[in-house]
Parts: sequence; structure tokens; C-alpha cells
Amino acid sequence: MKANQLLLQNLIDINPRTGIIKLHDKRMGLIPIEALGILRHDLINTLGKERAKGFLMRYGWACGKQAAESLKENYEWKCIRELVMSGTAMHTLEGIVTVEPDVLEIKGDHLYFTGYWKNSFEVLNHLTEKEISSEAVCWTLIGYASGYLTSAFEKEVVAYEKYCRGKGDADCYFVAETVAHCDEEHLKDLRYYKTESLQTVLEDVYSEIEQLNKNIIESEEAQNQLTELFLQGKDINETTSAIGRILGRSIVIDHYKEVYSSHFHCPAEEAAYQKRADSGVIKNEQDGLFFETFTINSHNTWLGNLTIIGKCKPNQRELLIIKRALMVFTIQMYHQSKMTESLLTKREHFFDEMIENRFIDNMNLSRQAAVFGFNTKEPHCIITLKILPEKMRGRVLHFLAKNDTEIDLFMKDNYIVIIFGASNDQEVQDFSVRLMNGIKRHVPDVILHIGSGRIAETVHDIGKSYVDATRICDFVQLTYPISSRVATYNDLEGIMMFLNGADHQELIKFYKKTIGTLVDYDNENSGNLLITLKSYLENNGNLQQTACDLHLSIAGLRYRIEKIESLSEIDLKTGSGRFNAQLATRIYFGLKIINSSNTAIEI
Repeated sequence: MKANQLLLQNLIDINPRTGIIKLHDKRMGLIPIEALGILRHDLINTLGKERAKGFLMRYGWACGKQAAESLKENYEWKCIRELVMSGTAMHTLEGIVTVEPDVLEIKGDHLYFTGYWKNSFEVLNHLTEKEISSEAVCWTLIGYASGYLTSAFEKEVVAYEKYCRGKGDADCYFVAETVAHCDEEHLKDLRYYKTESLQTVLEDVYSEIEQLNKNIIESEEAQNQLTELFLQGKDINETTSAIGRILGRSIVIDHYKEVYSSHFHCPAEEAAYQKRADSGVIKNEQDGLFFETFTINSHNTWLGNLTIIGKCKPNQRELLIIKRALMVFTIQMYHQSKMTESLLTKREHFFDEMIENRFIDNMNLSRQAAVFGFNTKEPHCIITLKILPEKMRGRVLHFLAKNDTEIDLFMKDNYIVIIFGASNDQEVQDFSVRLMNGIKRHVPDVILHIGSGRIAETVHDIGKSYVDATRICDFVQLTYPISSRVATYNDLEGIMMFLNGADHQELIKFYKKTIGTLVDYDNENSGNLLITLKSYLENNGNLQQTACDLHLSIAGLRYRIEKIESLSEIDLKTGSGRFNAQLATRIYFGLKIINSSNTAIEI
């Protein structure tokens, strides 16, 4: 017998009177492909994708095995090759799929067989749902091929789809090979052929549902417990400890890399968390512990991160509890942030009125100052900060508020404003330098420009200190755009007084005569000659220090100095030449700052 001799009219027997259809004396039934699609869909929805896949593959395997046994029983085959090929003919005759063999190799106990599946009913059903899978979908066909070839060849054979239209490939292409010769990665499907009744599957699903229901009840109880703590006015530390005890794990809530609240199950886990934080390298597994991080968000506002630490990953029960806990933490942290924001708004309003000198009487000023713990009888100085990039301003604000609770801090006109109690300029200078160094250590990827105003002996002079600070801060930003710098009123008092009192038109005429060509060259060529000149003069002509400040090579700096001298006719080798150049650059940048708040001056 040969495979091409298998003809449907010779195999099928239809009794029109009884309606019985037989194929090889085995009763058959005509079932619409759509009905098989509904069955597949319902199995996936009821059992889950993995269990449905196993069920259909076992069903296909049984059909293929039975077909092989029937063909072996009813016919004598010329050779094993013809028996193998008859399986493709049989599968096609059954109307399930059109099989087009490609390669068939049989060498002793090794079988290797490939081919195309055309018109797969499973692909058709899958695509009608308008889905593209990430894996092959012809589960029944895979099972049929494995079952048929295992029975026909009498060696365990596994079939798999190398390509499948259900996952977006052009064709369905199968490969079948004896298990003893197949790659390890393709043997994983063998687990699906283990005997497992539908009743067993349903019992497992019921057990999972029962466990899920139990987990949901426990997570609701945990949420109720945490909610009760919140309603009782307990702080977030008690909520963190409660969830830590429920889970039996360490819990950390952080905000901008600062620990907001924590509960550690044991010292070893606390040490592991600290080591991970210090390293700056975020790993999900470290020192035999698992770290799972969840974000805490409200209205698209990031409030912090919740990190769970333990010896294993959170299971389904723990994940449900964590999800409920996140809801409570979100409410608690959002409520607290709003209260803080409200207090800060009132605080900012008070200091803004004080800076603008809008208080009607001293009694009202003293009363509000007492609310915010501000001593109006001490001298103070305004310090302003500009942060680049601007998106990092929030991190800097958070760091300052958390690490120095004694300073009066608020936002005004895109500046971070600090009202610092100081009696002399050296205190202001030292504090400003410490401020910059502290921020750079904790938020290294920012550029800071810090300016401080004059010391105000009374609250009525704080407004003047603020104007000084903002102008100096802007002056520093203009003159050192790519590096962090600090400047105090004491540093720039002379030039600021000079600019405020002199005839601006005469000053403009002087700087244009001295460095006007450099200004024009920079504007036309997006150059940095003016910045180079200013840095060179402030470093007393020290090439090494100037090159370091500007991130230039010595050769590059020499070229710029020669360019400056040739364009401006300034002789930087003479004292008068350096003095005029320095005065002109100070006038230019100072007027630029004043011009930003008074556009009447055209420079």
C-alpha cells in the first residue's frame, strides 16, 4: 500500500438511512469548524491559555495515534516511509488541514520530517478574533502529528511549529523529530502529553480560584487594617510597620533616593538595602535577597517608591496585599503632601509680602512672623539659587528641606530663595559654599548658580537684599553658564553700586569701545570669547586655571587669547589693558542683568 492510494471514497462509508458515517469502521461525526473555534475559545477562558493548550494537544495526539493504528491495522504498507506519508494524506482527508510534506529523512531509529500546513482551522479561528499571538497556535495539529508519528514509527516523536501564521509568519511550517535526536528546547512540549483528565484540570482551576478568593479576603483585611491606622491619625511609619509585619518582609518607602519610611525584618536586610542604595546600581536580586519596587502615584504625580525585600519574590497573596497597601500609602502620602503644600504656600505668601514690603503695620508682621518662627529683630540675608536643568529643581528643593529644617526656604520668580540669619559677610560666604558643596554631593548632575544679597539689619531692607541676590545670581549664570558658581554681595558690591549710580549711556559707550567687537563676534558666531576673557582676567592671567575652568586645552586657550587681542586691540600684557578689559566686561554683564528687569536700556 502507498500513501497516494488513500482516497476518501475508498475509506468513508455513509449510511443515508441511519446517518452514520464511518472511516475505517470507526464512527465519525461532521462538526463545523466554527464550533471547534468556540470550544477552543471557551477552554482558554475557562482553563487559562496553558491548560487549554495542553488539553487540545492531548486531544490532537489521541486523534493522531488512533489514525496511525487504524491505518496499520487495515493496510499492509510497502515501507515505513509510506506509512509515515499516509499520515499527511489522512490528516488532509479529515478536512482539518492541508498537509504539504517538505523533507522526510529516516535513518535507522532517527526520523526527521518537515512540511507546510495550509488552511489550518486553528489559525482561521485564531485570526477571526483579530489577534496575533507571540507563539504558534496550531496546538491540535502539533498533537496530531506527534501522536501519529509516535505510533507509526514506534519511537517517541515530538512535533513543533517553526513558523505559524497565527503569530504573524507567512506560512505554518512544522518540524517533527524523534525525541532522542531533538534539541532540548523543543522537548518542553512533552509535558503537555501527560495524562490529565478534564476533571483534574477543573479541580485544579477550582483550587486556584478558591486560593485566589482567600488571598483577596486577606488583602481586604490588610487594607482595612491600614485604613483604620490612617483614620486614627497614625503617621506613615506605623502604616509601614503594619504592612511589614503582615508580609513578614522588610519595607522601604523612598522619595528622591531619601528614605521616607521603613520597616526592616532583620538587620541583615537593612544592611543589604543600604549597600544597594550606596552602590547606586539598582538590581532586583542582590546578596541572596529579592528587591521588588512599586511606584506610588497620584493624579500623574510621583510621590515615591515602595520597595519590598525578602528571600524570595512576592507570591500572589503578597502581591494582592501590596496592591491594597499601595492604595493606602497613596492616599496617606497625597494627603500629607497637600497639607505640606498648603503650609508652604502660606509660608511663601508671608515671605513674599515681607520681601515686597507689603505689610501694613508692624503688629501684623510680628504676629505672622511668630506663626512661622521667624525672628524679625535679627539681621538676615537673602540667598537665591538657579538650577540647571530646571527639571532637577524639585530634587534640590527636597534635599534642602529635608537636610536643613532650620532655614526658611521657598520659591519665588523661578529662584529657590533662602532667608539666612547672618550678622557678617563671612557667614554668608561660608554658608553659600557649604550649600553648593552639599547639593553637588547629593544631586551631582546639576549646575548651580548662587547669589547672595546685602545683609538686611531690619525686615524692611530684606526686599533690597532680594533684588541684590537675584541680580548677582543672574550675573553668575551669564558669566559661568556651564559650571556651578557662588557669588556674594561683598564680591560684586562695587560694580553693582557703580552700575546703579552711573550714566548708563556713558558706560555702554565705554564697554562697546573696549570689547564691542568681541560682543559682536560672539553674537554672530555663537562664540565664547567674552566668557573666555572674563575667566582669564578673574584668574589673573593664569592659563592653567583658566583652561581648567573652561574645559579647554592650553593650546586652545592660547588661540582664543590671541583672537581676543586681535579683534579688540586689547593688550592683556599691560596693567591698564587688563583693567579696562575687566571693567568693560563687568559693565557689560552687570547692565545685562539690570536690563532683564528694566527693558528701557538698550545694550
